Amino acid sequence: MTYHLSSNAILSTVHALAALQALSCSDDERAVLAPVLCRQRSGVLALMIRNAFAEVMLKLGPLVRDTSLDGEAGDTAVGFTEADAAPDADMWAELLTPESFTTTRHGIVRRAIEQCVAFTALSTWCAASASEGAVPVSENFASLASGWHRTVMSALSPDIYPAIRHEG
Repeated sequence: MTYHLSSNAILSTVHALAALQALSCSDDERAVLAPVLCRQRSGVLALMIRNAFAEVMLKLGPLVRDTSLDGEAGDTAVGFTEADAAPDADMWAELLTPESFTTTRHGIVRRAIEQCVAFTALSTWCAASASEGAVPVSENFASLASGWHRTVMSALSPDIYPAIRHEG
């Protein structure tokens, strides 16, 4: 099954998750998240999202049959991203799914992949900060990304969808 992801939808999720985290964290941690909430940094965040997508695809490993990150190939480089520009990147992945996997589950899997990408981007953003509050926030987001990764792997695992035999 091919899953198409919107970098702009993930960017909106990143903003929402950072805002939620900022509501209940310390002042040091809030200082780490404040730049994420600044819409003028959307271009930088868009690049972080692209990198996070690549990381998630590599972690999904054998489940990924094919993938594309805005048409990039091994011999092409990412173009310069303006700090205030956030064009929607064409990101997709063709993933192996169990035969018994119902089509209604595909939207949920796509959403789980988006969550994994969003939390990975946030973790990387916070890890790159020199702020004192960056480490706990980065670790929290990394843990959440890991949880979503496990969710996607488990949802696509054929082991949890045993064949049902009808005797008769």
